[in-house]
This record gives sequence, C-alpha cells and structure tokens, in this order.
Amino acid sequence: MRCHRLPATPRNTPDARMKLVAFDGDHTLWEPLSGLNLSDRTPTDEEGWPHYEYTPLPDDPFVVRRSDGPLFRLRPEAREVFEELKRRGVLIGVLSYNHEGNVRRILRAFGLLDEVDYIVAEWHTNKDQMLAKMIALARNDGHPVGAGDIILIDDDPWDIYRGQCERMGAGFCRFGVQIHDLREVLHLPGMPTPLV
Repeated sequence: MRCHRLPATPRNTPDARMKLVAFDGDHTLWEPLSGLNLSDRTPTDEEGWPHYEYTPLPDDPFVVRRSDGPLFRLRPEAREVFEELKRRGVLIGVLSYNHEGNVRRILRAFGLLDEVDYIVAEWHTNKDQMLAKMIALARNDGHPVGAGDIILIDDDPWDIYRGQCERMGAGFCRFGVQIHDLREVLHLPGMPTPLV
C-alpha cells in the first residue's frame, strides 16, 4: 500500500517539493507504554487533562514519565528524522488529537521542542481543520505553503484522516501500515534532497 499523494497538477507535480511534514503524536512519534494516550486520564477519557508534566527517565533517554505515572517512549529514529528534515529545508509540525500544552511539554521532555516549527493540538478528530491552522501559521511566518505542499504522518486508528487529507488536497501516510519506521518519510515522493 502506498502513501496517498495527489495526482499531478501544475502545483503538485510528481517532483514537487514537500514543504511541511506534520507528525501525529500518540502511536506515531511516541508510543504510550502504559495503555493511556498523552492527555487521557482513562482509556475512554472524553475530555483529557491539559496540565500533565513529563520527565525523562534518567536511565533511558527515549522514555518519559507523566506526572501521574504513565510512560511514553519516543521512536528512536525521531530525532534523526527531524534533523534530516531540517537539513533539507522542510518544516516540521506536530498535529495531535490532544491538549497542546501536553504536546509541548512532552516534546520538551524528549528534547525535540526546538526542532518543531508548528504545533496544533486540539481535542477532536478533525485533523483537516488542524492542518488548515498549521498552514495558516506557516503562511503567517512567510512560508508559501499550501495543502498540496504538506503530508500528515499518522497511525489513523479510526481510518478517517486519509479522507480528510484527500478532501483538502494534502498528502497522507499511515504509520504502522504504509510505513513502519519514521526514516521512511525521508524517501516519500516529493521529499526534497538534502540542501548543500
């Protein structure tokens, strides 16, 4: 199964340069090790809690503990992928069905907050709306980014985000199905080569 990219158009040709990669959090950038997602108080939490703190474990640089005990493991290749995307001039976003403060704090605990250009995290499943906000943030910063210039990398547990991306004209790749290692993002169609 291949990642979804749009058919070639003047703005989105097969050699078009990808300008922004947006990564999901839970089950994509990091793995919840204790059965709870980042902002969840219970497995079926309908509101989440926006004020958790996250602390790295001293004996494992890839694992952080939430203030109430649950553990989260960063994918070991995440830092390498972020650094390579930066070298290639690609903007990095984190887009998550979560509370934004928790996303910022876990990225800080993992030592990745400074690598991320944009964070949009909201407590709903409308990731197309979140992507539109991320595009607006990038444009406000002077980056000429449109929907055809971005791709969302997400585990998409409810199988809805691919359709949302398709309708708005953004790319989509399902983590755990279409790719299994974040380094595969570096070889997706439209991904620029390293800047010299």
